[in-house]
Amino acid sequence: MSQRKPTRPMAQAIDEFAVQFDPLFKRLSQRENFRYYLSGLLIPMETNKHLRGIATAIPGANVERLQHFLVDAPWSAADLNAQRLKLLQANASTRWHSGGVLIIDETGDRKKGKASAYVSRQYLGSIGKIDNGVVSVSSHWADEQVHYPLNVLPYTAAERLPEGKHNPQFATKPQLAQHLIEEARQAGIPFRAVVADSFYGEHHKLTHWLRNEQIPFVLALKPTHEIRQYVPDWDNPPPFSPQEAAERLPVEQWQAFQRTFADGRQATWYVADLEWGYFGPERPWRLVAFTADPMTLDPDQTSYLYTNIPASKVSAPEIAQLYSLREWIEVFYRQAKGELGWHDWQIRDGQAIVRHWHLVLCAYTFVLLHGLTQAASQKNNPTTFPTTLDDLFARRAGLVASLDRHSSLVDGLDDRGTSAGLGRALGSRPGFPPLPTQVTRLALERIPGELI
Repeated sequence: MSQRKPTRPMAQAIDEFAVQFDPLFKRLSQRENFRYYLSGLLIPMETNKHLRGIATAIPGANVERLQHFLVDAPWSAADLNAQRLKLLQANASTRWHSGGVLIIDETGDRKKGKASAYVSRQYLGSIGKIDNGVVSVSSHWADEQVHYPLNVLPYTAAERLPEGKHNPQFATKPQLAQHLIEEARQAGIPFRAVVADSFYGEHHKLTHWLRNEQIPFVLALKPTHEIRQYVPDWDNPPPFSPQEAAERLPVEQWQAFQRTFADGRQATWYVADLEWGYFGPERPWRLVAFTADPMTLDPDQTSYLYTNIPASKVSAPEIAQLYSLREWIEVFYRQAKGELGWHDWQIRDGQAIVRHWHLVLCAYTFVLLHGLTQAASQKNNPTTFPTTLDDLFARRAGLVASLDRHSSLVDGLDDRGTSAGLGRALGSRPGFPPLPTQVTRLALERIPGELI
């Protein structure tokens, strides 16, 4: 077998990462376009990170060849994702274990027209209302220290399919969630519980399946959620909702605990097991509430959790902390959309849209595996990647410098190692929070000399 032709040199960090995916691409052009696309997703741009934007920003990239790579080239997004997860498991700091959780969530983004696959008028969680757009359901693994996406599936509204909901290809979001959970189990991914918001917690078929499969879960319920229950005395009726059950609980029965947030800070919150209909601490249905203030039960700071894990195995504070890990997927969505071009695609083909998402997952994994999530103080900061500043700017500055756009970067540093122009060079695109503008000389010294 003849030796493969080498790809054109890119930034060293990109080449070192991309070479691990080369066996998935048969042709040299595919391997090079993978590098071009990955670089385009990673560097800051003033325009959206669509095909034309990437081709304009990355030397050597071409719109037509990038489009062929995304739409028609023979490569598998599933194989790409499998290799990405394999790389994560090869690193001790990102390896999954039985103490983490499997998070399920969906996200939606506005899109004009209906020519593109998956686009329809539907509820978009990112804007909190019904609008024209595309929705996907994702699985995410997380513990107290690290988090990363596992997979993403597109949601196709019934109106886009012949015969609507009767079409064999139609799947609801909870059905997509079930598929992702089963996929994680078959892959041997360990987790302590499935965690999701009330959209999934109030879906009877999904929770029934989870109970039958004996999969531990911690799912949210709305404060006003109702269940059928026997009322022996209508003069003294039982609580009819989780909120009412919490309001009736004496204040002294709430247990104080230290809640740890994703940014590392801690605060005293309160948690309690609630008796409500057929829900109880040692029953198959258990209801746990946790709040910042049991006196007021502020709706914005109170959650009601439905779990099948008995109190004898996991305490109420632990249940609350497991559910708190769900915020990691919100952090991921914010970063993927704000910095990596998750919703910037301008293509119509369904396979190409899914491929774009998986390339974004690769870009996110590139950031993660280069030690860019070690600063716990920045894990939930909406203005940054969860990263140390040195490593973040070493990588992003190196990529920008490779485009020969900011040759005066080092000369512009003052005595503190900061630069006003650096903030603009490495900043976010308009409409998104900017990246931090401070960087040490050490970070710049890490950039290969030939890139500056």
